[in-house]
Amino acid sequence: MTAPHEIQPERRRPVKTAITAVGVLALVGMFAAGVISFLPGGLDGLMSRTASPQVEGQVLWDSEDSAVQLGPAGWITHPGDGGDYVARNVRTGESWTIGELSSRREITPDGVVVQPDGGRILVQREGSTHTTTTTRILEEFGDDRLWPGTNSQLVGVSERHVAVLTCLAPKPSGLLDEVEGGHAVLAGVDLQDASVDWTRDTGAGCGVDVAQVGYPSTLPAQRYLLLEPAEEQVMAVDLDTGSVAQRWSGAKRYWFAVQGEHVLETDGQGTATWSSLRTGKQIAEVSCPLMSIGGPGDTSRQLSPEATPFVECRDSVQTVAEGGFTEIATPPFPEGEPISDGDEVAVGHMVLRREGAVVHLSDGLTGEAIGDLDVPEGFEIAAYGPVGRLLTFVDVAEGGDRNTIDYRVFDTTTADLVLAAGPGMSTGADLSPDGLVLADLDEDFVDEDQPRTWVAGPKKNS
Repeated sequence: MTAPHEIQPERRRPVKTAITAVGVLALVGMFAAGVISFLPGGLDGLMSRTASPQVEGQVLWDSEDSAVQLGPAGWITHPGDGGDYVARNVRTGESWTIGELSSRREITPDGVVVQPDGGRILVQREGSTHTTTTTRILEEFGDDRLWPGTNSQLVGVSERHVAVLTCLAPKPSGLLDEVEGGHAVLAGVDLQDASVDWTRDTGAGCGVDVAQVGYPSTLPAQRYLLLEPAEEQVMAVDLDTGSVAQRWSGAKRYWFAVQGEHVLETDGQGTATWSSLRTGKQIAEVSCPLMSIGGPGDTSRQLSPEATPFVECRDSVQTVAEGGFTEIATPPFPEGEPISDGDEVAVGHMVLRREGAVVHLSDGLTGEAIGDLDVPEGFEIAAYGPVGRLLTFVDVAEGGDRNTIDYRVFDTTTADLVLAAGPGMSTGADLSPDGLVLADLDEDFVDEDQPRTWVAGPKKNS
């Protein structure tokens, strides 16, 4: 710290000079007021863009970097020293150095990092790196008339395999290339030694449509992967064997949600079924008006074990419980709208009722109160991120170059605050269904030598 400057004796200024200065300041103030009036939100908008955001809650880790990716089971990847990246578990403190990291990478529940790199797929864990290639995928596929793909995409992970999608074609091609005679091929790459254990022709050509499948970045290992290789053609693939467990024609991918070995399915006509993908047998069925699948919050349509599968009806929610459907006679929450004072809505099996600045949270299946949530009026329930242990409320500040967010994130098992962050956070926090949230500051609010990214979650992972 520098020493304070000496205080100089005050000198009297002529009255004329003082009056001139006051006039100049008045003109400057009028000009500034005019500029502010044209800013989004006026003075309030300016203050919200410059105020220091507040972050509190059960913060497990923070960083000055923004290149942080959240994975499942407490794992993250982040920049380390000397340009290398680090895999770290924020719950256990375990960490190891990965080395260089591509912009597209994923980390498994066991802390294995998988990176597609051109025609290579790297499988890395502490102390070892195994590599396979799209050439080996072609060899396993067994068609010597085709060329290996120039790239690949990760689309799912089981306890044993990572599922990789690539383009095998009469000439070297990328997955997004519309190439005549191309095949979008799914392969199971072993997470231990990167061997190619199986391949499966999806029945689709290469191109933009087949490459729209997203990887469940923060979800636990899954057994079945849901694919839509062609319009209104959906199939569930066993990631351990590559076999197709079930196919649907005339169906849309958003009619389904997969959890473990089970699938929740609607027919688009107001009826839902709960079935086993392993046996193919239907377990339960329900019908109601204006039915839709409760959004899993992940593009893979995968539900974690922490989530309760459900369908939304016009005035109620039907949840899957103990092998059958149970009705919660509360209307589903209105997406994109705050909960008004006195209103009661359902978010899956949870029932929320607002009373002033408090939202009362209860279990709609048992009727038991869970706790009270401190959520300012005007906050909406966020309809993104994998459904699971967390419940997220957001307040969106529009204006400037980008929208920013004020977050309130709660543990639905205890009603405890997990993270309060904002205003001024970037949109689209990452969530893991087992209870972690990653949020970062919008670049307009970043100060030197202060955290920009926070990972929070229940400190006891009960």
